[in-house]
Amino acid sequence: MFELFAVGLEMQKRMIDAQMRGVEAARDMVEAAQRQVEGNIAAAQTNEAGLSAMKKWMSLWGMRS
Repeated sequence: MFELFAVGLEMQKRMIDAQMRGVEAARDMVEAAQRQVEGNIAAAQTNEAGLSAMKKWMSLWGMRS
């Protein structure tokens, strides 16, 4: 009887460990997605700055944009 109880507890422990690994993996994926969004925002800001600089340069030389 006690052996079955011990086996059941061990199985529950292993399931909890597996679920925790899944939670940790999901957390890592969310963090990676957040970093990717931050990188995309920075890239968009860089593109806007470059476009603005090019428009100013074209304006300086009398070109229409």
